[in-house]
Amino acid sequence: MKNKALKEAFLYLGVTLFFSYFIFWGPIAFFKIETANLVAGKIGPLWAFILFILGGFVPSGVGIALTAIFEGKPGLRDLFHSSIQIKLGLKWYLLILSVVLFYGSLLILFYTMLGGKFYFAQFWIQLPTIIPLIILGPLSEEFGWRGFALKRLLKTQNANLASLIIGLGWAFWHLPLFFMLGTSQHDFNVPIIPFLISVTSSSFIYTYIYLRTKKSLYSAIFLHWVWTYVMQVISSNVTRTYLYNWLEWIPPFLIGLLFILLLRVDKDRREKPYEYG
Repeated sequence: MKNKALKEAFLYLGVTLFFSYFIFWGPIAFFKIETANLVAGKIGPLWAFILFILGGFVPSGVGIALTAIFEGKPGLRDLFHSSIQIKLGLKWYLLILSVVLFYGSLLILFYTMLGGKFYFAQFWIQLPTIIPLIILGPLSEEFGWRGFALKRLLKTQNANLASLIIGLGWAFWHLPLFFMLGTSQHDFNVPIIPFLISVTSSSFIYTYIYLRTKKSLYSAIFLHWVWTYVMQVISSNVTRTYLYNWLEWIPPFLIGLLFILLLRVDKDRREKPYEYG
C-alpha cells in the first residue's frame, strides 16, 4: 500500500512537469512567444494566451484526473468535500493570516531598509482583486500539490521529507515562467535560486497546517489565496533591485525553518507521524 502511494505521488509529479514543460508552458518559453505581458498589461496571440492560462491549471487538473483514476467517484467526492471544509477553527485562520502578514512585513521592511517607499494603501486599493485570485493559484494548483501528491507522500514519508519533495516539484513547475516573455519572473529578472528556495520553504508551512486541520484541503487553498494576494500587492509596489531580489528568499526560508521544527516536534509526539486527522 505504501509503495503504491509513493508511485502514485511520483507519477503525479512526473505527469504535471511533463505537461507543463512539453505541452503548455515549455514550448511558449522556448520559442519566446509573448502570451500575457503582466508588466505592460498586453496580451499576445490568443492561442498562446490560452495555452498559458491552461498551463496554470495543470497541477489541479492532473490531481483531479489521477484521483478519478485511482479512487473513483468516492475519491473525487472526498477531494472536493475537503476543499470546502471552511470550519478550520479560529486559531488556524489566525495562524494563516499571521504567517502571511509576518512574511509580507519582512519583505516590506527589507524594501524600506534599502531606501524604498511602500504605499500601504495599496492593500485596500487592490482588495477587489482578491476574488479572482482564488482561481489563479489556489484552485488551479492545490487539488494537485496537496490534494493528491502530499496526501500520498504522507503515507510513506515523514512530514518534513514529504514537504521537501512537494516543495521541489512545486518550485520546478514554475521554471518555464523565468524564460517566458511577459511574466514577472522574466521581465523583473527574478533570480531562479532565491525563488526556488522561497517556494520550497513555504511547502513546510502548508504541510503543517494541512495536517493540523485534519487534512483539510481548504486550509491549503486559503493559505495560498492570502499568500498570493499579499505577494501581488507587494510585488506591484516595489521597485526591484538586484539586492532586493536576492533578499526576497530570506523571509520564507526563516518561516519554513520554524515549521520544519514544528513538524519535527509533531513527529516526536506520534509513533506514526503521517497518521493525522
